[in-house]
Amino acid sequence: MTSVRAAALIVLATVAVALSGCSTGPLDATQSGGTPAKPVALLTVLPSPGSLRGVPAATADAPALQRAFTGPEDDQLAGRIRDRAPSAAAVRSWRGPRGGFLVAAVSVWDSHIVATGVGSDLATMLAEKGGAAWTPSDVPGSRGARVEDPARREIRLAYSVGPNSLYVRATGPVPDETVTKTLRRMIEALAGEAG
Repeated sequence: MTSVRAAALIVLATVAVALSGCSTGPLDATQSGGTPAKPVALLTVLPSPGSLRGVPAATADAPALQRAFTGPEDDQLAGRIRDRAPSAAAVRSWRGPRGGFLVAAVSVWDSHIVATGVGSDLATMLAEKGGAAWTPSDVPGSRGARVEDPARREIRLAYSVGPNSLYVRATGPVPDETVTKTLRRMIEALAGEAG
């Protein structure tokens, strides 16, 4: 019995030591802590996907972040973003020759709970407008929603790590794979930034 308890304590100590070296995720029960992203730098490493072309990444205030998240200006949502006070945010967007639009946003919040809520809340808003939840299998842990109607096709997909929210939105004829690949590249770039 004593050797089983000693073995269990060794395993727990090993896990605790391993976790203490990981600084990208939440660090306490309030889901605060973790390594903040450098939003402009993270978005700058993304290549232009396929035939889409755009402008360089730039810092984003609350209205710019709101437009990246949901499209048309929404003063109420921009006010909510301002009230939540992201400590850093940036946006980068691309347009395609057939009217497709892709935007990626990185924002840093005061906790993992808020960072996660950003994506799930915005996906829910799209679901309320006739969309459906969407969690692609090739981006485990992501949260998203989509509208399939070709006249108003839109995809939103988010992923959070520590205090960071990574977000991609597409409208028009942008393939699903472009959206998921962009988010995966952001996740990989964030892991490289933290490492």
